[in-house]
Amino acid sequence: MMDKVNICQLEILTAKNQQELISYLLNNGQVRAGKLIAMNAEKAVLSKESPELFGLLNQAEYKYADGISIVCSIKKKYPQYSSLERIAGADLWLGLMQASCEYHIPVFILGGDSQVIAQTEQKLLDMKVNIVGSHNGYFSEAEEDSLIESIKRSGAKLVTVALGSPKQELFMQKAQKHYPDALYMGVGGSYDVFVGKVKRAPVVWQQLGLEWLYRVLHQPTRWRRQVRLVKYAYYHLTNQL
Repeated sequence: MMDKVNICQLEILTAKNQQELISYLLNNGQVRAGKLIAMNAEKAVLSKESPELFGLLNQAEYKYADGISIVCSIKKKYPQYSSLERIAGADLWLGLMQASCEYHIPVFILGGDSQVIAQTEQKLLDMKVNIVGSHNGYFSEAEEDSLIESIKRSGAKLVTVALGSPKQELFMQKAQKHYPDALYMGVGGSYDVFVGKVKRAPVVWQQLGLEWLYRVLHQPTRWRRQVRLVKYAYYHLTNQL
């Protein structure tokens, strides 16, 4: 088992880097079942404000440090993990897709609009990923049960869900209750990045941990969300994490 640390009363995996986390999750082809969730400063602050979100995150078996703020807090609170790296969700998703080919792991992809999911599926098939099912992100609550049944019938062991937070976490929780034999990963906008619909920050911005700032500069409407970073910085500096 992999060690975990406590940030905002949530247990986060101490994977040193992306490859270590991928190896742990895929487990030589015996995929670890559960829910995989990216943790960043915004989610951490929201979890303090929303008992419902805290419950969702707390119940997720595997949480990893996506945001650079989370990484900094882990290093401050737990100096023994000073070599821990940020693991970007979009990179982790792609890495899992690539690594799944070695074991022919059955994959189901969910989310995005019809065009994006179709393009994502085709690109993954071209990579020899074992896609056993897909569905766009536009479905009603009444259709959830039949969709979950489709996932179960597909035999998928890795299900990636791009519905945005907290909708994707809520769906994964429900799906897991009906079909617990898979690893469910919340992937946000990863498909959009994968097919080129959304451009990621240049590599140097990513390496500096400033991908969030790049998004704010290019999508000014996001600035309200980034106000939570100030709250997180306060918690970090006053050792309230």
